Amino acid sequence: MDEQSNNSGKVVIIILIIVFVLVALVGSWYWFMHIPEQEAQEKARLEQIAREKAEQERLAMEEAQNKLRYDELIIAADSAFNMELWENARSLYVDALALYPNEAYPRDQIDFINAKLERTAGMIETVSTRTGRFYVIISSSLDDDLAMDFANKLSEAGNSVKIVEHIMDKHTYFGVSLGDYASWDQAVSATMEFNSYGEGVWVLKW
Repeated sequence: MDEQSNNSGKVVIIILIIVFVLVALVGSWYWFMHIPEQEAQEKARLEQIAREKAEQERLAMEEAQNKLRYDELIIAADSAFNMELWENARSLYVDALALYPNEAYPRDQIDFINAKLERTAGMIETVSTRTGRFYVIISSSLDDDLAMDFANKLSEAGNSVKIVEHIMDKHTYFGVSLGDYASWDQAVSATMEFNSYGEGVWVLKW
């Protein structure tokens, strides 16, 4: 009887030891593996959220900067367009279109300018009477043949050229012009476009 009781006691002790070991193992796994893993996953999730938020803020700031730059380019391009500075206007519209390729307005303006330049490129026109317009003169000569030779070279390069026959100091001059405008301010602003022809570029009202 005592032996049976001892055996039963041993069994209980063994079971308790096994239970204790299992509890210890589960506890160790829970505290030393599961909890750290959960904390690491939560940390990674919060870091991902932070990265996504930072990226969204960066994209929003970039979009705001692009929109501001686009508006500035369109304003400058429209101003050049109204002043008939076609090459300058086209360049600005192209820059604006690069920011927003799906925008129809700058593309339409570029198409209009291209068509206009294609129609006028290579033409030489002689202006012999007063028109009231303001001409940007890049060269002026007393010799009409010399002026025409220069105009032909410019025309061959694809420029639209006007030879303006005008009188100064009782002498007849032949001015070679690459642009004429409705106002003095427009013509003066346009002279910047022709700096490559030297410092002798000036504006003539005729």
